[in-house]
Amino acid sequence: MMIDSWLPLLCLLPLMQSDPVAPKLDIAVKDFQLDIAVKDFQLELLRELSDLVQQRTEPSLNDYLDRLGRIPRNANYTEKLSAARATPKVQLKVTLIKQLLDVRPHLDTDMEYTIVLRNLVFLNRLRSTLKAAEEASIQEIRMMRMYRLCQQLDRPAPHHGSRLINEQTVGAALEQLNLTKAEVNATGLDLNEFGAQLYGRVKLAGAEIIDNYLHILRSLLQDIIDGDHADLAGSTAKLDKMLQQLDVMLATQDFFEKRQRVYAYLETHLRVDYEDMRDTSSSEHITEHLLKQLQTKGLDLFVIFLFSNFEFLDLVHEHWDQMLPQSPSLLYDETARQLYDLQQLYQAFKLDTDCEAKYTAYSDALRRLHERTVEQGQRNRHIFELLHNAAQSVGTVTFNMIRDKCNELR
Repeated sequence: MMIDSWLPLLCLLPLMQSDPVAPKLDIAVKDFQLDIAVKDFQLELLRELSDLVQQRTEPSLNDYLDRLGRIPRNANYTEKLSAARATPKVQLKVTLIKQLLDVRPHLDTDMEYTIVLRNLVFLNRLRSTLKAAEEASIQEIRMMRMYRLCQQLDRPAPHHGSRLINEQTVGAALEQLNLTKAEVNATGLDLNEFGAQLYGRVKLAGAEIIDNYLHILRSLLQDIIDGDHADLAGSTAKLDKMLQQLDVMLATQDFFEKRQRVYAYLETHLRVDYEDMRDTSSSEHITEHLLKQLQTKGLDLFVIFLFSNFEFLDLVHEHWDQMLPQSPSLLYDETARQLYDLQQLYQAFKLDTDCEAKYTAYSDALRRLHERTVEQGQRNRHIFELLHNAAQSVGTVTFNMIRDKCNELR
């Protein structure tokens, strides 16, 4: 099974991993510098606000936990109070404060009790509102991207009708034009430089595609952690470790490194961990809750995965086409011809995604190009590796599933 086809199984990762707590961010309102013309404007603003809420409320909650710890009747809660102060999780602090307030005798006229509870309720409501707004924004962006891809399938880029170039067609054309090799200045491309420029063009969008998937998983997991699930009491460490591992992958800046981190985990741990988790009752509970969260949110991780591969493939070939020399294609050198031919094969397949032969021709040509970059030790061969891997999950069956989803979106 191709490693890329494992990506939907990332929904099982919460059962298996860990990572250090992310450092606190020093955020001030004056530091907000957001571009309203970019699609992530809402997300960036909401995340900044969430971080600000965390940063401003955590010291206040810790101070109140200290006050509760100095009350003699709370002596039996010393360990829990210490743990709550040490954790960055606001929800754990809030829960313990409410617990201690509930066991304390109070009068209806006890204003401190009423005010603290009121503020805790407000804090939970605020955090829930910000989280819901962030999820809504992510969903809107995802739907916009899927809708755009569906339009690409309905109205694919015009096919120029250029047939694939080979030595025979070049020779025949030059003979017909009565040109000699000495008179022709062939247009060439450096494969390493082409790869470097192509990677530079797609790396940000490629990382964003992976992050979008990881954010879905993180949101699902956070919902489970924030919920009151007694059957998961013994799984806290596993859940925390998964959140931490997801944060490490999300924090990775370089696209190729990010992709390698995700897939290296899957390749190294998934099979063993899956066998282990089947024997663990708590893991079965986590899986059950994950599936419920997916159903509640109406998410289909596999469909999102298919769209993600097609989106990345189409993005790369859009820039690929722009980077080909503008001179007549018959004058391309061997490298330029190989890159041109591959672009033509992709366009031919995209115009007829039900044709298995066209997909095979494109996939085989991409494999040969990747093998060439490996054999030549090209420094920038990783972009061709990324493209080759993505193409393994974009075939005729895949496009039928994508088209079915597009029909649902109409």
